[in-house]
Amino acid sequence: MKSFDLFLVPSSESALAADAVAEQLARCPWLHQDRSDPTQLVYQNEDTSVTFFLLLDSALAENTFGGEGEDPDKPSGSTSVLPEGEDIEQERLSETGEEEAVMDVPPVTINIPLFQPLEVAREAIDFLLQLAEAGALDTIDPQEAGAGRGEPGRYSNQELLESWLRTQDSICRQAGTPVNFIRWSQERSRNFFGYSRACPQLRKQYEDEGLAVLQAQPAAYNDEVLSLCVWRSNVPAVIPLTDLVLLERVRHKRRLFGTREVIEEIIIPGGELWRILSPFSQVHNEPARMLVFRDAAMPPSQVVNDLAELKGEKSTAAKRTEFSGVIDFDLPSSSQETEDGLDQ
Repeated sequence: MKSFDLFLVPSSESALAADAVAEQLARCPWLHQDRSDPTQLVYQNEDTSVTFFLLLDSALAENTFGGEGEDPDKPSGSTSVLPEGEDIEQERLSETGEEEAVMDVPPVTINIPLFQPLEVAREAIDFLLQLAEAGALDTIDPQEAGAGRGEPGRYSNQELLESWLRTQDSICRQAGTPVNFIRWSQERSRNFFGYSRACPQLRKQYEDEGLAVLQAQPAAYNDEVLSLCVWRSNVPAVIPLTDLVLLERVRHKRRLFGTREVIEEIIIPGGELWRILSPFSQVHNEPARMLVFRDAAMPPSQVVNDLAELKGEKSTAAKRTEFSGVIDFDLPSSSQETEDGLDQ
């Protein structure tokens, strides 16, 4: 499938501020090097589940990481869909058969996934613009109907986002056959990304209370992709309203000498957990719908009884997945799977 690439290049008025770009890259906690190619970087935001790829020219990669290898404990980014260096540096022949000049590798190439929620593109473009500002770089949008018609410039988030949308529009119009996507409602998308973006601030806010801030994640479930969080029933937590909850239900079984803790994992609708916990929780609607449940260590008897009576599915019914093929905007000439808002 066609990719959406953007290039960062020095402006005609200044040289590459390599140190500033390298410092900005090193500051990001979500970046790591591809094991197989140190010039490729994988951006994986554990809070928002946004993943995209970057390609650095060799000099900038060396300046950023000093030639050190990838941490073997980190996940590999070898699934990168960035063009290989030879694609960018490809030698071309002119009409006379003579070799033309080899195209230089841009200092930074960013590959933004297509056919994913709008917030994926927004986060990737925001990151690109932060790099551009740090290094006084221009952006080149090489798409056929890209921002600036392929000319380097300082483009806004909105201009680049519109180019991303136009690229998908063009692909769908040329596809010839309907393309099926999983369609997230705006409500589901707002809840997921509004909460996920707020997770770092929520951790700081509730750190002194010792509350866990649960992560929302996309999960494959019955040929759909839904939002899911994982909660252990004896852990005080900030709990987002998600479609599904993997409930780690803690039970205590009597033994000859005392009791032992047993954990049972079940998948339940998020609305069911909301119904049980909301009367005993602090309820928030901003930045997204969530509960602050503080009494997990010594829960009210009604909560204990209601949780014990829940009949869920096996934990294997849902599996963590990516956003590929999930959209929250309209596309032309496509057969879309329309979804209602979050079930309560």
